[in-house]
Amino acid sequence: MAEKKVLVIDDSIMIRKMVKSILSGKFEVIEASDGKLGLEVARNSSPDLILLDFVMPKYNGYQTLQALRRFDNLRDTPVIMISGLREQVAEHVPEPFVGFDFLEKPFDADTLIDRINNLLHISADVPEPVAVSTYSVNAANGHGEPSMQVLLDKFNATEHMLIQGIEGVIQREVAVRVANLTTMVADQQKKIAILEQQLGKVTNNMENQNKYLVFLVNGVKSIQASLKKSQ
Repeated sequence: MAEKKVLVIDDSIMIRKMVKSILSGKFEVIEASDGKLGLEVARNSSPDLILLDFVMPKYNGYQTLQALRRFDNLRDTPVIMISGLREQVAEHVPEPFVGFDFLEKPFDADTLIDRINNLLHISADVPEPVAVSTYSVNAANGHGEPSMQVLLDKFNATEHMLIQGIEGVIQREVAVRVANLTTMVADQQKKIAILEQQLGKVTNNMENQNKYLVFLVNGVKSIQASLKKSQ
């Protein structure tokens, strides 16, 4: 049976590589670095499932999802939207989310795999009893010690969570700064509008004063002309 194809659309190369590492050996993973490219890749490859980041340049996750649904071969493709900023997704699509599944960062490998399996209706493999063992027994002292594989798995899980944590911190910092900049721009626009009004008033006053000065000059010239005639 051919491997199911999962398309990961995320502008973070760290997240894409992390997901590829998690899904390696279970799914065929293809990547796209932004929504616009992801749309093109999806149209050409017809993936079985799309893992879609929400915060991206060019097209955000929701805009990409809307574009995906316009194509017949992608209209029913399962989509998992991922983001560390659930509130940003909810601003565009009020909860409960319809038309896509949502996975909040940070997530662990098992959660991601289970969610994909559920959406693709794949039964989880049941490991053989021998493979379930998480400790190797030391025959000399009878104490259980973590196997090297368990330590590697724990290390990889920690690394995955750390990567997502860093991404989440960056996204939140960017969101806060954008909000602050938006507020500052709005304040500056108000100040500019007030200055423009004041400048308009000053300009009107100057025009009125110029008209009055012209009137006075013309009056003086008229008086001078009258005096010359009377002499």
